[in-house]
Amino acid sequence: MENLKKRLEKRGWKKREIEKAVGIITKAKQNKTEENLFLGKRIFWILLAVLAAANFAVAASIMPMLIALKGISLYVIIAIIGLAFGFVFELVIRTIEHLERRHHLFLAIFIPLAALINAFIIAGLSNDLAAGLSLQNFHSPFAIGLVYAASFALPYMVYRFVLKIEYYARE
Repeated sequence: MENLKKRLEKRGWKKREIEKAVGIITKAKQNKTEENLFLGKRIFWILLAVLAAANFAVAASIMPMLIALKGISLYVIIAIIGLAFGFVFELVIRTIEHLERRHHLFLAIFIPLAALINAFIIAGLSNDLAAGLSLQNFHSPFAIGLVYAASFALPYMVYRFVLKIEYYARE
C-alpha cells in the first residue's frame, strides 16, 4: 500500500483522500470471499497455463503462412502477428492487480521462451509438412522462432522495462 500512497501523493491527492482510498481497498481485501481468495492466489498459474495454450494456438495459426510464403514478407507477417498477440497478452498481464516484481521477472523469461519453443516446433512441423507435400519451401525453425518470440515479448518488455509504467504492484 505504500507504493499506492506514494503514487497518489505524486498525483496531488490530499492525505485525507489517500487514507480514505487505502481504507476502502483494505476493507475490500478483508471482505473477500473464500472462493475469491482461492482464485486470487492461483490466478498467476492459471494465467501461465492460458498463456502457454494460447501462445501455441497462435504459433500453430502461422503454419499455413510458413508453407505458402518465404523471404522477408513471411518474417514481417510473423512479426506483426507476434506484436498483435503480444499486446493482447501484455494487457491481460497488466490488468492483474496483485502481481509482484518476482512474477514479472518470471513472466519476462517465460513469455519469450514459450513463444520461441512454440514457434520452433511449428516451423519444424511446417518443414515436415512441406517435405511431405513435395514443396521446396523450408525455413529455419530457429529464425522463425526468434522473430515470433521477439515480437511477441516486445510489448511486455517495452511496457515493463522501458516505459516502466506503474501498473504493477511492488509490495
